[in-house]
Amino acid sequence: MLRPFLLLLSLCLSVSALALDLDQAKADGLVGEQRDGYLGVVTSGHSEAAQLVQRINHKRKQKYLEIADQQNTALANIERIAGEKLTARAAQENTPYQTPDGQWAQ
Repeated sequence: MLRPFLLLLSLCLSVSALALDLDQAKADGLVGEQRDGYLGVVTSGHSEAAQLVQRINHKRKQKYLEIADQQNTALANIERIAGEKLTARAAQENTPYQTPDGQWAQ
């Protein structure tokens, strides 16, 4: 179980190149962590936030696929684990995240 955690941690760190943009978008309440392990747009109609989400989600999916292959498990398992960890961290950081009922909270 430690290995998947370390791989997910590396995923979080690999997004650091976009950290300022992502951090600002989260701080502004434009984007948040979804339960499926991907980012979602909280405020609709914001094209820059939507583009940021698309770019990061593409990179996340590539990484999730790599981890799933390494762990010989289904992509959905990695997405679920990542979603649990990322939404928990977002709740602690007081940034937007998706609740189990699909609503946005902060």
